[in-house]
Amino acid sequence: MPLLAGPLWHNREFLKLWLGSSVSVIGSQVTVLALPLTAVLIFGAGPAETGLLTATTTAPMVLFSLIAGAWIDRLPRRPIRIVTDLLSALIIGSVPVMALTGVLRLEYLYVVTFLAGTCAVWSRLSVSTMLPALVGRENLVEANSRIIVSFSVAQIAGPSIGGVLVQILSAPLALAADATSFLVSALCVWRVKLDEHTTTERKTLWREVGDGLRWLRGEPVLFRLTVSIGLANLAWYGVQAIIVVYATRDLGLTPAMLGAAVGLIGPASLAGALLAGTLARRFGLGPVLVASLCGEAASRVVLLLAGGPPWLAAVTIGLSQLLFGFIAPLWDVNASSLRQSATPQPLLGRVSAAGAFVGTGMAPIGALLAGWIGESAGLRPAFVFTAIVTLIAVAVLVRSPVPRLRSPEGATQVGQVLG
Repeated sequence: MPLLAGPLWHNREFLKLWLGSSVSVIGSQVTVLALPLTAVLIFGAGPAETGLLTATTTAPMVLFSLIAGAWIDRLPRRPIRIVTDLLSALIIGSVPVMALTGVLRLEYLYVVTFLAGTCAVWSRLSVSTMLPALVGRENLVEANSRIIVSFSVAQIAGPSIGGVLVQILSAPLALAADATSFLVSALCVWRVKLDEHTTTERKTLWREVGDGLRWLRGEPVLFRLTVSIGLANLAWYGVQAIIVVYATRDLGLTPAMLGAAVGLIGPASLAGALLAGTLARRFGLGPVLVASLCGEAASRVVLLLAGGPPWLAAVTIGLSQLLFGFIAPLWDVNASSLRQSATPQPLLGRVSAAGAFVGTGMAPIGALLAGWIGESAGLRPAFVFTAIVTLIAVAVLVRSPVPRLRSPEGATQVGQVLG
């Protein structure tokens, strides 16, 4: 069924959640550009410092996701999202306040990224586990597609808005837009009506965490997907850690040029989100997932070709973002729907958390490694490193049951055959 005519247009509670999430991700895309630019332009940060900045953003996923998943299975999810939105507004909003009062320091940016990343762990898991109860398992692909569509639109508008705001207001003051977006999200989620059922059987917290890990390890398709995306994320966060330094210092791009180049990811991402379900039905879920990861590897190669005059370098970076933008939603929509559909509701918080823990656990390592390689050997060797790691992720996925998977239901059938 076409995305623009699906049954979720009549689901008012989902539309409230979707609206709040859409506004929030636009604000967060401003921060993705403005926060590292604050470090680079205000404090003269280099590859090692921006690598550490990215690492502190992702470290909470490693430290807290498993515990957060267990608590999310114990508690109502809607209040969790509201509280984390309000805390995020306070944390991000403190940066422009400190900049205006003249007390902002680089070290404080590390604190902000860590605390905001901690809130994001709880926020993302709460939304992921709310969706099956809010829309029904039969509408998960459509719901995930809509959320990814919003993210794609944010990738179009966010970096471009962020680049302009940085040039007009300065990098730290641009973060006020993200703080405001979190307040809007909290208001929208507060108005959602959702009948939530949490687990009644209580074990110790670590036993509940272990249940999620053991269940994921016993599912061959979901486990191999998790390992593959973990490697790919290692490379992706490596790119994120150094691309601002590379673009502004080595290639001579202005903040507005960089914002426009990064913003090109949005139109392709929008197309990918709209076509994700259709392509999976046409070619099979497994082949689409494999093609998506191959496209991510190709985008790393294109990024290596950036050079020449700043306008040409910006175009090359933009082409890399266009390619990655199209293939990323193909993975996100179909892999998320597969996990949500295949996981029992009482385990969904813990399994989602376990997948996020393994999938992003290597992200801080990738950021630190890319920063270290960029500092010691140069930024181009660091980009070569990210391309090689992504190719390894492709090899892991190809040598698995995933390419034979035709639909979410097929994951269980493959697991039974292998078992």
